[in-house]
Amino acid sequence: MFNPSNAALEVAPVSSSDPLQRYYQQGLDNVRQQLPLLAKELSAVGIVCVEVNYDGVGDSGQIESMAFFDKSREVPFPKGHVSLTVQQIEALFYDLLEARHPGWENEDGAFGEFRWDVACGGLLHTHHARFTDYETTEQEGV
Repeated sequence: MFNPSNAALEVAPVSSSDPLQRYYQQGLDNVRQQLPLLAKELSAVGIVCVEVNYDGVGDSGQIESMAFFDKSREVPFPKGHVSLTVQQIEALFYDLLEARHPGWENEDGAFGEFRWDVACGGLLHTHHARFTDYETTEQEGV
């Protein structure tokens, strides 16, 4: 199962603002508390993997998709068999994303995915930061 003590779940040092750092830390603490409970519930109904994809740009961003898998295929969300709703699960991944990459949705934005192996507890987060780049050359004379 997911073991938060072994996971690389640290708040990124993004600001000298203590209230903002506390906000990110509270979100991360919530993730650490909720994911192990959710893992037990999902495992009990045969879910072995959850994939969450997100995309952000222009000061907005969203989770694009969340998929649940048993051992052989994608399956519907097991509504009624777990204590959290899809929206509450999304909120956990938003909290984790914000703690790791605050401002991920700003400017060119970032995109990525979480792949949570519920069966063994592994959580792989692949994050791609976008940026605009240009090259300038200047010549004087002939």
